Amino acid sequence: MAGEEFLSLNAAAAVGAALLFQAAGTNVYDAFSAVMSSPWSTEKFTEDAEADRMAREYVRHALVISGVYAAISAALAYKAGGAKLAVWPIVGMAGVAGYMWWLYNRALTRAQAGGMSVGAQQPAQQPPPAYSY
Repeated sequence: MAGEEFLSLNAAAAVGAALLFQAAGTNVYDAFSAVMSSPWSTEKFTEDAEADRMAREYVRHALVISGVYAAISAALAYKAGGAKLAVWPIVGMAGVAGYMWWLYNRALTRAQAGGMSVGAQQPAQQPPPAYSY
């Protein structure tokens, strides 16, 4: 359905739809980078139930921030170009938001299973070689 709508747009509207799609998807990454650590850090340092709860709360914040921006973009696009244009911010946000939710959920699930926790047994670090000049 969405692909058919995109193909039925004129050239200017298609460019606008592409920009709305891309901007909404990129905004999800921006929101996550503003309120969350990376998935790697989340997996490595989420060691207990309280840290897990807090991390999941920040994931929800990032999703809400992204959703609000996409909804406003969709409303503005609807006002300017109708339903054919308004769907693209939602599609762009939903795709990236789904991926980010999955990625952080996987990191948190791995952390609870032991993941890369700081307390895990690490091989002994060898000192760097001494250099002589």
